Amino acid sequence: MAQKWNLQDIKPAEPRKRPLPPTNAEIIRRPAPQQIEPEIDEDGTIEITNGNKKNKKTFIYALTVFFLIIGGSVVVSLLMGGAEVTVYPKHREPNVNAQFDAYRVALAGQLPYEIMTLEAEGERQVKATGKEDVKLQAIGKILIYNKHQSTTVRLVTNTRFSSPEGLIFRIKDSVVVPGYTKDENGQIQPGVTTAEVFADEVGEQYNLAPTKFTIPGFAGEAEFDNIYAESTETFTGGYNGMKYIIEDSELKTAEQTLRTELRNSLLERIDTEKPAGFVVFNDAVTFTYVSLPAVEYGDNLATIKEKVIMRIPIFKNDQFASFIAAATIPGYTGEAVRITDSSVFTFSYIDTATSSPEIGPDIGTIDSIKFKLSGRPQLVWEYDADKLKTNLMNNDKTALTGILGAYPAIEKAEATIRPFWKTTFPIKITEIEIIESLSE
Repeated sequence: MAQKWNLQDIKPAEPRKRPLPPTNAEIIRRPAPQQIEPEIDEDGTIEITNGNKKNKKTFIYALTVFFLIIGGSVVVSLLMGGAEVTVYPKHREPNVNAQFDAYRVALAGQLPYEIMTLEAEGERQVKATGKEDVKLQAIGKILIYNKHQSTTVRLVTNTRFSSPEGLIFRIKDSVVVPGYTKDENGQIQPGVTTAEVFADEVGEQYNLAPTKFTIPGFAGEAEFDNIYAESTETFTGGYNGMKYIIEDSELKTAEQTLRTELRNSLLERIDTEKPAGFVVFNDAVTFTYVSLPAVEYGDNLATIKEKVIMRIPIFKNDQFASFIAAATIPGYTGEAVRITDSSVFTFSYIDTATSSPEIGPDIGTIDSIKFKLSGRPQLVWEYDADKLKTNLMNNDKTALTGILGAYPAIEKAEATIRPFWKTTFPIKITEIEIIESLSE
């Protein structure tokens, strides 16, 4: 039988409770859900991106870039590897203010020098008042050598000297030629002196270029081959013919102007024509002036010609530096040194024959010079940089101090090796650089 229910027994169902809206505090505490915008392809499909996978790719990319940077730095360091060695050589700055002697042929301990000769010729037109017949003998200077004996040889006035062409010249005055010496290797160094000569006859054919001479009087004797002479400059003055007559005042004005121009042009040539490896002092220049025969230019005009010869004593760099060091630095024992800048010196002649270059002194006629030097040069001891590089190759950096023991010219040195983690010098000499420093 079916159960019957009274209406009062039936309870109505409780209505659903709606959730209360969150309070402000809850809104603050709860993070807003991340809204991921779906990516829609061109065909309309939606691509769902995995965030974790994307972050992983980003990490791998960053890690790859990091290793590429580190690897590139290592490669660059290896390519730019090498070593720099800063060397502090021994150096001194003596105060020089003294008189010195130098010799064309120097003995041990003496300062040798050579003569640098430059010549210039020019011409100018002047008025002539007439002509005259002129006969002139060429003149010049020769160096006479003695390889025959260790004692002196005297040659009397008018001793004849013959050129290879058979042209005869005579010495003006009697000369004494020093005997030969021997160097440390036993080689003969001939004695030498200077003498003035004149042509045996007149004429321009005697204006000879530099050449060698023999002494006819010694023909057939041992002296013939061992006592000889040579000229280092062209002989001048030989002439035989008509010469124009020019008034003295006009001639002197033209000559002076022309000589000044030629003199200045020679001074400008010193720096470009001085030989490499030599010290040259501009204050040491001397000049000789030669007037050449005038030639016809036109009616009542003549062309005068002037020749200016400039001579300068020059010194080999190493010999000059060593001589100055020996004269000014206590304890110097002949080591190789150099002077960084010879222009700090002031040079002046002491000899009266060479103290006034304006009047034409001729240092070509003497065998030695006296001069005064003043200044404060920087003398630097020399060392073999290439040998030092070779000794350093493939050696540990700590070996530097021991290696320097073989280089007394170096007071100290500092080394930097690249890349920074390497402790040995490169195995290639081209990768080692020597930097010289003269600071204290």
